[in-house]
Amino acid sequence: MRVPAITSRMALRAVTLIVVGLPLLSACGGHDDATQGQEHAQLDAMERRLDALDQRLATTEKELAAGGRLRDDMHALEQRLAAAEAKVTQALDLAKRPPPPAAATGATAAAPARPAPPDPIERRAQLGALMMEYRRRLAALAQDSQAAPADRLAARRAVRDWYIAHRRAILAGRPLQDWHPETP
Repeated sequence: MRVPAITSRMALRAVTLIVVGLPLLSACGGHDDATQGQEHAQLDAMERRLDALDQRLATTEKELAAGGRLRDDMHALEQRLAAAEAKVTQALDLAKRPPPPAAATGATAAAPARPAPPDPIERRAQLGALMMEYRRRLAALAQDSQAAPADRLAARRAVRDWYIAHRRAILAGRPLQDWHPETP
């Protein structure tokens, strides 16, 4: 007979190694340090990816909030524009209507009549005479060199204010009485 290739002692050693090694492997999880390092690296990589996704989500939420504010602002501007268009349309409709007759309302007959606008040529002549008087008064102030600088400045301001008041009055068609272009 032939000698079996595996002896009972060899089988016993194999079974003992399996029986003792199996609980040790299951207790360790069957992992070695290299495998745990790879798993930690993968876990870290996944956490980095999740953090990047969280940042993108936060940015998107901020953009959505800004977009909402922008939509609200646009809506408010559209309402303002619609109100302005309505006012313009109303004003145009009122302008197209003929004016009410003067006999229909008693208040218009009692109201003082507006003066007729002055002739443009006459107004231009009055403004020219006013400008000449203004220049004449400024030249007279410039000749008084003995006055203090603050006094000269105050006098120039007074002449300038006088000029502006008279110019506005001439342009409004109501020249002031203290000086009239025809009187020097």
